[in-house]
Amino acid sequence: MDLKRNPLVGLADVAKRPSRWWAAWIVTIVIILTGGIAGTIVGAAVLGDDVKSPLHQYSELFVFGFTLLALFLWVRLKEGRPLSTVGFRGAGGVRKFALGLAIGGAMMALPVLFLLIVGIYEAGASYHTVSGTAALLPIVPLLAVFAIQGSTEEAVVRGYMLQMGARQLPGWAAILGSSFLFAIVHVTFEPLILAVLGVYAVFACLVALQQGSLWLISGIHVGWNFCQGNVFGLPVSGHPRAAALFSIGPAEGSSDILSGGDYGVEASLPGLVILIVALMIAWWAFSNRPAGPTENTSRGTAL
Repeated sequence: MDLKRNPLVGLADVAKRPSRWWAAWIVTIVIILTGGIAGTIVGAAVLGDDVKSPLHQYSELFVFGFTLLALFLWVRLKEGRPLSTVGFRGAGGVRKFALGLAIGGAMMALPVLFLLIVGIYEAGASYHTVSGTAALLPIVPLLAVFAIQGSTEEAVVRGYMLQMGARQLPGWAAILGSSFLFAIVHVTFEPLILAVLGVYAVFACLVALQQGSLWLISGIHVGWNFCQGNVFGLPVSGHPRAAALFSIGPAEGSSDILSGGDYGVEASLPGLVILIVALMIAWWAFSNRPAGPTENTSRGTAL
């Protein structure tokens, strides 16, 4: 699988001083770690560390804000290209992002509704400081928090890391390498969770490559997380949310393998199934994408 002339990968060709793939991947890890550590420290200092406070979720603005800033500084100062070239170019970006929100929300709703119907989930089984209609006011602006969080993760992994790997490695290696990193940075080594995260990561790579941009997959990422945490009230990658429209959770005595337990849908078999189906659709769409030239075929000298 040769991805060198894929439009998403080709956006990096404008770099004046492109990095070698191994250096870019090391930088990716450093950016994720430094952004996470610095953002967590600053967020706790500004907003406190009370996870039961609706304000606590805003600390993610610092985590992903610092991460995005670090990525911007690297691609601008070292590689000599705009941040938008990691994948945020092309017509209809807002429309594609909005479509992605709907798709991501639907992807989350399907396993949640199934688990409600079969009795694995039940209403009122999770605690939130603010819930019901009273949560509408605080959760609406939190959509912007998830927009920054999801788009930053896509920019770093499906944008920069996948781009730089695909320019110099076989396509399969770039996809699997970036997907492996995405899975392990969630700091869990339970097989089912790693499987769900890995399948999502490969799915996300295929969507981004099929689209030639990050707009649609960023929307899907945001819709999945926002609906899981602030709409349905389930933990997002093991992190509970203080404000949620509904208070859905595992019924007493339910299997963690089916419900996801304290981790959320991303640790459940239904979550894995919906992502496998999504992966199959993404593979079909990617495989049937009309071939075309990249936007810019000039390459700088890799350093």
